[in-house]
Amino acid sequence: MPLPRKHSPPNGIQKAICIVDDDEAVADSLQALLETFGFNVQSYSSGSEFFADERHRAAGCLLIDQHMPGASGLDVVDNLRKEGVQIPTILISGRLDASTRERATRLGVRELLDKPVAACRLIQAIRTTLANIR
Repeated sequence: MPLPRKHSPPNGIQKAICIVDDDEAVADSLQALLETFGFNVQSYSSGSEFFADERHRAAGCLLIDQHMPGASGLDVVDNLRKEGVQIPTILISGRLDASTRERATRLGVRELLDKPVAACRLIQAIRTTLANIR
């Protein structure tokens, strides 16, 4: 079932969705999709780039790839938790094994999505995640 396009996020949510993915084509596609649905989006190519931008602390949701050079997605989430930052997180990966799923659960990741992610499934996961933080 196709999702209706919205020109503004549900419930007037204006906090940014932060995308962290080292694959520029994937990050650009995700950003374009989310902006089509009215979300405010910031995109980063690595965990270190994400941490360098102080706006990361005010993000509404983190959409992060697990397998990246340097720090993995869960390493980034772990560092956020150590900083006391609790951004609702959706982890995406082409290889979600049992140990990754277990660690993600321990770190409080809200959703685990296998790549490739269907657009309707991703939008649903983001809407659910944002609705649960209100």
